Amino acid sequence: MKNNKDHIVDKKLVEGLIIGNTSSFKQLYLLFERRLFHFVFSFTKSEYLSEEIVQEVFIKIWEGRRDININRSFDSYLYTMTRNLTYNYLRDSSRRKEIREELWINISNMHHQVETEIIFSEYQDIVAEIIEKLPQQKRSIYQLSKLEGRSHSEIAELLGISKKTVKNHLWKTMDIIRNQLQPFIKETILCFFILFF
Repeated sequence: MKNNKDHIVDKKLVEGLIIGNTSSFKQLYLLFERRLFHFVFSFTKSEYLSEEIVQEVFIKIWEGRRDININRSFDSYLYTMTRNLTYNYLRDSSRRKEIREELWINISNMHHQVETEIIFSEYQDIVAEIIEKLPQQKRSIYQLSKLEGRSHSEIAELLGISKKTVKNHLWKTMDIIRNQLQPFIKETILCFFILFF
């Protein structure tokens, strides 16, 4: 009998809610707020999130009060809305987490790339200084090989020397660069410069 009486009271409150009675709304809020909180908390395990979701449920209840069907169970309506909002929030939260992680990775990669470009730019300047101090022939061979991309045969023909001499000069030049860069950079970066500069 008690359950029927409670249902009648709830129905009267719902009728009041539908017509915009703030007192009815407040009573419904006080009646369901704690129960909905524990319901949402069973999913979120977060007091803060549970409170936020419950608040949103009641905002939606008030905003959509005119669409409530008085002949349907208000309890079921309320719990279904709460469950759906909770699921939506958790799904969106998961997406936001993935987006944040992806954004962080992109930002980190971009930062790393810019940082690397700056480092390589600085070391490229050091290499340029080393090359400038080389004897003329070694400097010419290096520039023709590394900067212009000419083959050993082409360099030998242009400078009137043998291919073996070109190879020897290049080997000695790279050895000079390697030794002079050693105090400045790690082995991996050193390999990069040996290969590409």
